[in-house]
Amino acid sequence: MSRVSGTGSYGNSIVHREVDPFDDKARRSLDGTLNELPDTFENWSADRIKEAALGFERADRDRIAQKANADAFLALHPEFVDLNTNGQTMNRTLEALYGDRLYSVAEFEKAYDVCRANNSLTLDQAEIVKQQQAAANERAKAARKQHAAATRVFSEHEKENMSLEELREAESREIRQQMQAAGERGGNGW
Repeated sequence: MSRVSGTGSYGNSIVHREVDPFDDKARRSLDGTLNELPDTFENWSADRIKEAALGFERADRDRIAQKANADAFLALHPEFVDLNTNGQTMNRTLEALYGDRLYSVAEFEKAYDVCRANNSLTLDQAEIVKQQQAAANERAKAARKQHAAATRVFSEHEKENMSLEELREAESREIRQQMQAAGERGGNGW
């Protein structure tokens, strides 16, 4: 506020002026009351503003890295339903296991294992069944491949084109099979 003097009906009235932060700071520095300024962003020193900006930048960088790690985890687990409750459960588990910091994909995996063991997540059961079936199919395929390799009998032409090491392995396998069959027949009946 300031008092304006004048003549006539407008004289000696009080004019309410907006407080300008720049003028207020300048006036307080002249009065020696600069320390009494409210703790607002506009009144911070340049060093404090710079430190705050760097802090915001670090927080953004950490948040972006955290989101990238979470997205990588979600890509690895299509059965994980991306719900708010699942996210809160995972966040509480991560914080309990590792504290409040940036989490790696491996740490997301460990927290997921803990939550899954506690049955505290909502998961897509159809996707889990699909994954289990795919794993069973892979195991069966590997067993068939192993059985086919173990029981394969090479022709003379194939044997002529094999390296000495491959030939020894094939002959050894054939001898083992013949001995196994003889043992099952109950004796040494070659």
